[in-house]
Amino acid sequence: MVALFEDYPAFRQIFLDGRKHPAELNPSWMGHSIGRWQKDTLVVDTVGFNDLSLLGGIGGGPFPHSEALHMTERYRRSDYGHMELNVTFEDPQAFAQPYHENLTLTLAPQEELIEFVCENNKPEHLVPNR
Repeated sequence: MVALFEDYPAFRQIFLDGRKHPAELNPSWMGHSIGRWQKDTLVVDTVGFNDLSLLGGIGGGPFPHSEALHMTERYRRSDYGHMELNVTFEDPQAFAQPYHENLTLTLAPQEELIEFVCENNKPEHLVPNR
């Protein structure tokens, strides 16, 4: 599965073929993600992050973390237009206890992805009317 973002890096791979995480990980911004189904919930397990990003921002944060970060996401569709996302961040080198975020995602079929452009270099059609 590939998730696309209007940010850098612009994509994230989630392997659903039963593979395990590699024994040797090369730390990266998005980490290494594997997923599996538990009934109607997609559970995504991610490790191998670098320590350059900050966590949170929606429910709290931002929080720094180490390369020991382990993220578990649980996606469950609650109805046609909504999906529940429960995320747990564990990092024994940075947190005294796991950090949790619970979000509701809303379907937006009319939306389109926009190319990521540095704020100081936006094409004219992306600059708000002044």
